[in-house]
Amino acid sequence: MLQEPQISFDGAKWFCAIVHPNCLRRAEYHLGAAGYRSFSPKLRKWVSHARVKKAVERPLLGRYLFVEVDYPRQSFAGVRSAQGVASIISHMGIPAVIPADKVEDLLRRYLAGEFDAVANAAIPIGARVMILEGEFDNLLATVTGIGKGGRATVKLLEQNRYVSKLGLASMGPA
Repeated sequence: MLQEPQISFDGAKWFCAIVHPNCLRRAEYHLGAAGYRSFSPKLRKWVSHARVKKAVERPLLGRYLFVEVDYPRQSFAGVRSAQGVASIISHMGIPAVIPADKVEDLLRRYLAGEFDAVANAAIPIGARVMILEGEFDNLLATVTGIGKGGRATVKLLEQNRYVSKLGLASMGPA
């Protein structure tokens, strides 16, 4: 059983919580609703399933979630009791402080898009995209071919028809 730290901190500190499998979003939501700041970097990448590529976000650090706690103003009991949280990483029953510069550096890199392989790569054939401008604005499509000059042939999903010569710049991951 975790104990409350015997010392007082000078301001908020970062700690690391372990969440239950597939409960990362739930834990982030409930911690935020309880007044805690939390952060979990995510990797965005193209994933292929049934010959269709989709842009998905996956946790970069698995089941780990950084939580900022301003003890003694905020209690660790609120973190431990949040839905989705399994435990807090601790040493001899006392929650272990994660260096703020490491967490904030990771947060800065995440916000800068360093872990976004979708934004930093070309749209592949088979990608599910949203058309952002033009005649087919806000329609979902699948890229079926890419020609010279950044022009693509897509299959519009709602209309079940093919359209060619759409600019890759006018579409984004769906």
